[in-house]
Amino acid sequence: MTAAPAGAAPATPPTPPPTPPPARHRISAGFFVAGTGSRSRRPIDVALAVVGLLIALGSARAAAHRGVLDSAVRGVAEDLPRWATALFDAAYALGSVYALVVVVIVVLTVPRRGLLPFAMLLAAAAAIGGAVVASYLAGAGLPEFDPGPVRSGSPHGFPTLRVAMVTSVLLVLRPFVVIPLRRFHVGVVAVQCLAAWAIGIAGPTDVLGALAIGIAAAGLTLVLVGSPAGHPDLRQVSSSLAHLGIEVTGLRFAERQPWGARILYAEATDGRPLLIKVYGRDATDARLAARWWRTLLYRDQAAPGATRLQMVEHEALLTVLADRAGVDVDELVAAAETSGDALLVLGRPAPSLASTRGPDADGSGEGSGDGLEVEVADETLRAVWAAVARLHDAGLTHGELTLGHVAMTDGRPVLSDFASGVVAADDAERARDVAVLLTSQALAVGATRAVDAAVAGIGGEAVAAAQPYLQRAAMPRSLGGQRLKATLPAIGSAIAERTGTEPPEPAEIVRIRWRDLLQTGLILFAAYALLSTLAELDWATVWDTWRNATWSWVAIGFVVAQGTAFADAATAMTTVRTRLPLVPLVQLQYAVKTVGLAISATLGRVALYTSFLRRFGEGPATAVTASALDSFAGAVVNVVVVLVALLLAKHIPDVDLAGPDNLDRIIVFIVVAVVLSAIAVSVIPKLRRHLVTAVRSAWTSLRVVTDSPARALGLFGTNLASLMITAVAMSCMVEGLQPSLPYGTVLFVTAAAALFASIVPVPGNVGVGEAAIAAGLVAVGVDSGPAFAIAVTQRLATSYLPPVYGGWALRWLRREDYID
Repeated sequence: MTAAPAGAAPATPPTPPPTPPPARHRISAGFFVAGTGSRSRRPIDVALAVVGLLIALGSARAAAHRGVLDSAVRGVAEDLPRWATALFDAAYALGSVYALVVVVIVVLTVPRRGLLPFAMLLAAAAAIGGAVVASYLAGAGLPEFDPGPVRSGSPHGFPTLRVAMVTSVLLVLRPFVVIPLRRFHVGVVAVQCLAAWAIGIAGPTDVLGALAIGIAAAGLTLVLVGSPAGHPDLRQVSSSLAHLGIEVTGLRFAERQPWGARILYAEATDGRPLLIKVYGRDATDARLAARWWRTLLYRDQAAPGATRLQMVEHEALLTVLADRAGVDVDELVAAAETSGDALLVLGRPAPSLASTRGPDADGSGEGSGDGLEVEVADETLRAVWAAVARLHDAGLTHGELTLGHVAMTDGRPVLSDFASGVVAADDAERARDVAVLLTSQALAVGATRAVDAAVAGIGGEAVAAAQPYLQRAAMPRSLGGQRLKATLPAIGSAIAERTGTEPPEPAEIVRIRWRDLLQTGLILFAAYALLSTLAELDWATVWDTWRNATWSWVAIGFVVAQGTAFADAATAMTTVRTRLPLVPLVQLQYAVKTVGLAISATLGRVALYTSFLRRFGEGPATAVTASALDSFAGAVVNVVVVLVALLLAKHIPDVDLAGPDNLDRIIVFIVVAVVLSAIAVSVIPKLRRHLVTAVRSAWTSLRVVTDSPARALGLFGTNLASLMITAVAMSCMVEGLQPSLPYGTVLFVTAAAALFASIVPVPGNVGVGEAAIAAGLVAVGVDSGPAFAIAVTQRLATSYLPPVYGGWALRWLRREDYID
């Protein structure tokens, strides 16, 4: 969308074309991003480095104990026809040659590329170093750069060094090249990985490990060296404005810059103040990374993921539609894309109503400095609400409607910055708009005056509908501050008094007492004593296993085990339709572990989820549904994994379902526990009611995911991811204490143990979890002493040490007003 500049002078003659680059630079001028501006460290680069490192460690563990799956996939490559092998062989060679040519081009254009040659060298060196470390962790010694001709490479070579180097070199170039070339580089890397497997010089584990090492090396290099920020400088912006026929003076950057864009101020030739928002070549990636990051941390409702031009068009469209709805907005001067930059030019708004507020009102630190209520006329407040009513009647929302985005011009409110706005908004989005503006006004003038103005402007029904969103979790970051927590209850009380509607009662959270922890300790002691008697454990063997352990692997396993909190948080996101922030959900998973030591983990999860989801406008039934869905999906995943493992058991020589003599005693312990649990459920009415309620809720709640195949896939996928992460952690424990099991076998043991432990309603699965894991390990051939040591170590990493942090997480959630 492009709007002709209103009142602008006639377009000036086009500027002469720039001087062409020297001949030796001309070859790369169309591939590399010009005018990259300042460098930055992006969250996406940190994420790439961390994820790549974790996958590389897992691949090294898998390479040391290859299972039937790795052999089966390698067998497929061996059966490919010769013409396909020749094609992949050529592709593998061409990919390496292409990477070398790119390096040469960069070196020949050093004056234009700056630190890029050094970055490529550093990435390649990091890939080589990572490959050497991973190869030693897998017990393969130094990796080979060229394992050999087609079909003659070592079947146990790990990782594929050439794939790691090509991946690191091409991916570190990603922020420096144009978008089509970025996509081509991703394709080259994918072909390299596929070709290495297809021609028989590497198995899937070798390729995955090399790919992860290359990604980690590229991410780490970009974090250390920095990458182009994608934000044009003043000269580029001035040239783009001139191309649009907009002559300006005093072009300058704003002191505060949002993520993913650049804000500039200028004055038109006729004296009008202008605001210019620019999205550069790399703004799409920066905007996407910023959107994810701010959504995870602050639950900011950023503009939807789009190209830079679509971002500009989105805000321009919202501005035009709001103007047609009778809402005063900033003048739209131009919206266009020039020379790779997307620009939105608006008339600069007058100082906002937030500029006279105290430092704690909006967290900005601007204003009078007293942090107290300020004098804003009631007529002004009502006029703002009248504008909001017109906006909502047109089906539009602002997205972050604070007083910082409201200015007064000639006695009329002017709304600005519709970047986070929504077209065809639903009731929940309108209610959140009302809650945000109501809170922002209450911080400035007090809850009573803000509620009175809102009721007079949009009506009591719309104000009452915003009550579920009067929570700190639903507020944008700009409304943070010390006064917010005290202001929100005052607003709720004022709404109840003014409209006669009461907010929903907060969920009652079971507090953990010392008596509960002592009870858990006694259960743990009794369970271990009974287990050691039934299994005839030799504690001397157990202590020898721990004394001779490789604690570096155990430490890695402990760190990996914490990744289940993120997977479980992602599962919670799929069980409700409301958008939830990830970081508080991760803290909630640790809090559930802490509460689960004192009471049933299911009951504790329901209580905590009820209080947490209430902050986002969901009732207690939704929390019960979410917990039931999570438990149901987890059980289904465990059953499927166990069944698949049993079907493949005859092909896995490590699995001995008969087991040694003491396995029957452990199985007896588990069966007795299951029978006693069934008796307890049938005899105790309270437990029976809870079980019946859980089953009915699980059946009813299936409609949440059956309505959306993507949601169902996410629900079962995140549960599978959590199980696989847990299995990786236990695989590390096995490596450190009794290195003999492939990952597939450990996954089977983990799923079976989780399935058995879920049947017994013991707080924290104390004793039952250890028994189930030990029995599974004994079933696959591990001696009882090391099996018990592994089980206890695994439970320490997953169930007993995390609640220590969970106590802090519980206090953090209460302090940040995410739970009661």
